[in-house]
Amino acid sequence: MKNINMEGQIKSKYNFFLIGLLLMLTIGLFGLFGTLSIFKVIEDIEYGVPFTKTLFLIPLIFFPFIFYTVYYLLTSFPVVTIDSFGIKLTTAFNSKSYYWADIEEIELTGKQPHKFLFISMPTEATTIKFEDGTVFNLWVDYYRNKSELRVILERANKILTMNTKKMTSLKFEIEKTNYSTIRINDIEGDEFNGNHLLSINGIFFYGWIVFWGIFLFIKSDSITLVSISSIFTFVMVLFFIPALLSFQMHYFIITREFLVVKNTVWFWMREIYLLEDIKEIVIETPHKRETSLRIITTDYRDKLYSAGSLRNKTWKRLIEKFEIIKIKVRNETIN
Repeated sequence: MKNINMEGQIKSKYNFFLIGLLLMLTIGLFGLFGTLSIFKVIEDIEYGVPFTKTLFLIPLIFFPFIFYTVYYLLTSFPVVTIDSFGIKLTTAFNSKSYYWADIEEIELTGKQPHKFLFISMPTEATTIKFEDGTVFNLWVDYYRNKSELRVILERANKILTMNTKKMTSLKFEIEKTNYSTIRINDIEGDEFNGNHLLSINGIFFYGWIVFWGIFLFIKSDSITLVSISSIFTFVMVLFFIPALLSFQMHYFIITREFLVVKNTVWFWMREIYLLEDIKEIVIETPHKRETSLRIITTDYRDKLYSAGSLRNKTWKRLIEKFEIIKIKVRNETIN
C-alpha cells in the first residue's frame, strides 16, 4: 500500500500529455491550412490573379479555430481545489468557490456529452450538481490525479448523503494498492478472447507487415545511400500502424481472485487486478475505436483496454461472468 497525505486539501494536476496532444493536433491542423492558404494567396497575387474578398477571407477562416481551441482549454478544465470548506474552480479568467452546503449531488462515474468544435462525444466524467442548478463536469482524463480527486469526492458525497454539510470528518489521506507488485505464477481461469486473425485489426496488422515485407524484398536492390535520409520517417510509418492496431487486441482472463488483461500481439505483457479492488466495469465504444473494457478500481484508478477481436457473444459471456461475481457492469454498447 502507498499512503498519500495531502494535508487538508487536494489540488488537481493537469494531464499535460493529453492537453498538449489536443492543442498540437488542432493548432497544428488549422494553423497548417491557414498558413498554406496565405502562401497560396501570395502566389496568386504574384501571378496576377485579381485580389478579391474571397481570396482574403479564405486564410482567415482557419485562424478562429485556433483561438477557439486555446479559449476552450483555458475555460473547460479548471484547477480544482477541494478542502473541508468546499470546492474552488479556477480558470484563466475567473475563480468561483462553492461551500459544501451549495452541493446537491455528486455523481462519481458516468458518461456526459463532451463538446468540442463540431464534435460531441460521451466522455467519462465526475458530475457535481449545485443547489442553484449549476452543473460542473470534471473531465477526469485531463487530470493526472483523477483517482485522488474522486476518492476525496466520494468521501465528501458520503457525508452529504448523511444530511450533514459539516466536513470536519473529511480525511485527505489515501492508501493506494500498487498493482505492479502483484505476481501470479499460474493463470487458470475463464478466458475471454476471439480469433484476432479474422478481426479487422488482425487482418490489417498482418497485411501491413506482409505488404511491406514483400515490398522491401522486391526493392532491396534499388535501396541506396541516397534514401537513407528518409529511413527514420519510413521506420516510424512502418511501425506506427501495427503498434496502433495491436493495442486494440486485448483479451481477458478471470480467475478466482484476479482479472488478468493480456494482449494477443504483445503476449509477454499482462496487467493484473484483484477482483475485490474492482469497483466498476464499463463496456464502451470510444470514438473511432474498437469496443473496449474500462476498469475502474475502488480507489478510482481507471484504464481502457480495446478488444477488437472479441465478438458480441464473447462480450455477453464476459458481462455475465462479472455479474455472477458481483462486480458492477455499465454496458454502454453491447445489445
